[in-house]
Amino acid sequence: MRPDLTQILDSIPKLPGVYFMKGAKEEILYIGKAKVLRNRVRSYFQNSRSLPPRTRMFLDRVRDIKFLTTKTEMEALILESNFIKKHQPRYNVLLKDDKHYPYLRLTTQEPYPRLGVVRRVKKDGATYFGPYTMVKEVRETIRLIYKIFPLRQSRDRLEGEAVRRPCLNHQMGRCLAPCAAKVTPEEYSLVVRDAILFLKGRSSELLDSLKEKMREASGKMQYEQAAAFRDKISAVKTVLSKQKIISTNLDDRDVVGYCREQGRAMAQVLIVRGGKMLGEKIFTLDNPNERDANETLSAFLKQYYAEEELFPKTILLPHEVEDSQVIADWLSEKKGARVFLEVPKIGRNRDLVRMAEENARFAMNNEMDRQDVSERCLQELQQTLDLKTYPETIEGFDISNISGSHAVGSMVHFSNAKSDKAKYRRFQIKDVQGIDDYGMLREVMTRRYQRLLKEDLPLPNLILIDGGKGHLNAGWRVLESLNITERVDLVCVAKGKFRNNTATDEVYLPGRKEPTLFQENSPPRFLLQRVRDEAHRFAVSYHRNLRGKRTLTSPLETIAGVGKKRRLILLKRFGSLENIKRATVEELAAVPGIPEPLARKIHIGI
Repeated sequence: MRPDLTQILDSIPKLPGVYFMKGAKEEILYIGKAKVLRNRVRSYFQNSRSLPPRTRMFLDRVRDIKFLTTKTEMEALILESNFIKKHQPRYNVLLKDDKHYPYLRLTTQEPYPRLGVVRRVKKDGATYFGPYTMVKEVRETIRLIYKIFPLRQSRDRLEGEAVRRPCLNHQMGRCLAPCAAKVTPEEYSLVVRDAILFLKGRSSELLDSLKEKMREASGKMQYEQAAAFRDKISAVKTVLSKQKIISTNLDDRDVVGYCREQGRAMAQVLIVRGGKMLGEKIFTLDNPNERDANETLSAFLKQYYAEEELFPKTILLPHEVEDSQVIADWLSEKKGARVFLEVPKIGRNRDLVRMAEENARFAMNNEMDRQDVSERCLQELQQTLDLKTYPETIEGFDISNISGSHAVGSMVHFSNAKSDKAKYRRFQIKDVQGIDDYGMLREVMTRRYQRLLKEDLPLPNLILIDGGKGHLNAGWRVLESLNITERVDLVCVAKGKFRNNTATDEVYLPGRKEPTLFQENSPPRFLLQRVRDEAHRFAVSYHRNLRGKRTLTSPLETIAGVGKKRRLILLKRFGSLENIKRATVEELAAVPGIPEPLARKIHIGI
């Protein structure tokens, strides 16, 4: 055991909780939870020889250990998941591709429920359906629901009184017009009931209900209404025929499988609801190498279900995990009903787990193939440009303005030849006035890399500038002023002889008069152009957005002391901006809430 940690280890209590292993700069290296903190943490140092090399490596970097005690192991599990998500420790298994999949939300807490798409589930009394793994699928579902069930599409707050005239949807027979008080909540609830049956996949009940309504309408010789029910029955049957039936017992379940190869891991969740396969989710797991399968799967379950609000009572796993009972208890408490983690050995459930594992392996192979292509592309880029380092990270810059007005800069970030939009940055030009693209570029790059150096964050391997030799020289002077010319490479992509033909684009490096030549259809060349085009797109979109906002800004908003409330008071009193401009100081000061000094400012300012 290391002497410098002995005192810390002796002070750790024999209680459940969460522990934080920190490095020399107080950075969090690893977060874990334990039923007995002292036993768990001390085990790392007492049995270090039996630990994998990567674990021993991070233990050598540990300089401090902090802990947070809890009442139960379940509380520790919840805290561990939250802290891992917040701090993203380097040596934890991390869940990537953490998308918020869309759900359908039916506001059943209202007298006249309406349907909408949301990304998060809340405990607000509404009924949620999903998740849906494709936005296209959600749109198609909503389109069919509005076609089959006449639910309202307005966002009005309805309490039974008419708030508007019936809209075109009512005239087309696609809405019962609750906003015009054309239907009672009781009558509307029958439509809502059928829509819920459809969304829950309870097809037999829905079809029986629609057939009964069709027979009743036909018996009363209401043939147009009967024909409408017939068409709805046909539409429901068409949708049901496209759904993949994988079980006849209508159980809801999540099926988890994963694959680990060459230090990578991918997990797959098959979403089965009402015996039908609704979709699948694929996730990448970081830092799985040398972790045992138990820890990898446990980490995935805790991080995945920490974000999920709707999940089934049964979760099928490929193998047992050490803290499965704690995870099951936590999910049961979260759901409000008993949740079971099952490891099927035979039968249909085992086949489903194998299917999830095979799909995860297929996704892994595709990811590795793409990674291999990216690596070859970056290796060729390094060789062609004779770069100092392998260009794993590339940052691209561009400037956008019109005659110096509304000037902005953009920075895009590519990692392993793929864009990382979370690391994109945009800049409003603050110090440079007039038409000076070079000065603007120097300002943006200086602000970017001064901050990285100040915060001791990693610099990119390659910086790309959208522009010609003048832009390249401006960027090089920034690197010289920050003394980082030996740490990063710099390149620019300029328009060639034919500006609209990317085949004539030219790539320049500092200190070279002639452009660097690439082979025809060269992947590295296409990559540089993609970074350049993305930086240009990001800059132009920000410039247009900023210009549009400022164009629509009222002159009143530029006057200190005139906020939204006073602006509305003035417009209500005078009727228009032109009338405010013609008003005297005395007339302005006569408005309640406008003191005479502010009235003078307004009179002068507009």
